[in-house]
Amino acid sequence: MSDPREVADLLRDQARRTETRADLQRRHDDLQSVSPTVGVLDEAATAGAFGEDADGTIDLLADLARATDPLLRAKARRLAVRLLVPPARAGETERRGSTRLATVTGDGLDLDLDATLEQSLEHRPIRAEDLRWRGWRSPGRAIVLLVDASGSVAGKPLTTAVTTAGALAAGLRTDDELAVIAFWSRAVVLRHLHSPAPTSAVLDSLLDLRGGSTTDLALGLRTALAQATAARVPHADVLVLTDGAWNEGEDPAPIAGASGAARVHTLVTVDDEEARTSCARIAAAGGGRSVPLLRPSDAPAAVRAVLR
Repeated sequence: MSDPREVADLLRDQARRTETRADLQRRHDDLQSVSPTVGVLDEAATAGAFGEDADGTIDLLADLARATDPLLRAKARRLAVRLLVPPARAGETERRGSTRLATVTGDGLDLDLDATLEQSLEHRPIRAEDLRWRGWRSPGRAIVLLVDASGSVAGKPLTTAVTTAGALAAGLRTDDELAVIAFWSRAVVLRHLHSPAPTSAVLDSLLDLRGGSTTDLALGLRTALAQATAARVPHADVLVLTDGAWNEGEDPAPIAGASGAARVHTLVTVDDEEARTSCARIAAAGGGRSVPLLRPSDAPAAVRAVLR
């Protein structure tokens, strides 16, 4: 399923299943410390708790983001984006690998006069933020995140998916592309590679998602690779958030092996030998890396490890 209207209808239908305040209180003993009453979220207290226990706080926020209470739900979602997709600081999004001479906004070798004049067409005099430079820069890349949404998408699977999407969104540059796909017995494109929507908006889609029953990993891979082939940039990477198991469809390894120019990586969510072996086999077939991702807070490091 890739039509945005159909996806929106599906998510709207799945998002009807919400968490009452009684449900939240049973699951989280610390609910009163961050949400003392209906419609209230103490953002400072929640952010402080995130600094002390990121995994526990994201688990709480993910449940609050599915609350029956609409005010609490909206506040939890806004705060999740702030915590998981912070604005990049200068230089943070530079990466290793081959570089090319290009127009950049930061310090460069020489002033790019044509680009600077184009940037300042609507006003005079030229401002400091209008200056464009020629400098060395690594090329943009396309990233497709494929999330196993079989079974119940809640608890650790949900928070791991949300933090991984947040880590990818936070590390994107303006010339990068990001797609996000969830799969179970069907594959649903939550964000197209060329979507004009803010990348952080995909967190809302993941929080609305309830998923399905069986697991067709091969179908998910095919859908992800179809997105990767549409990339406008030279480097495409597919990151599969999975335990390496499937109970519907064909063996996913040959699909990964036919990935063409894209690399297929696995982020392994289960710590057992069978999962590690299956995920390593898929990644090897796709020319990628297999990295453990056992806690949601490990997502930024795992993403860096496969994309290095």
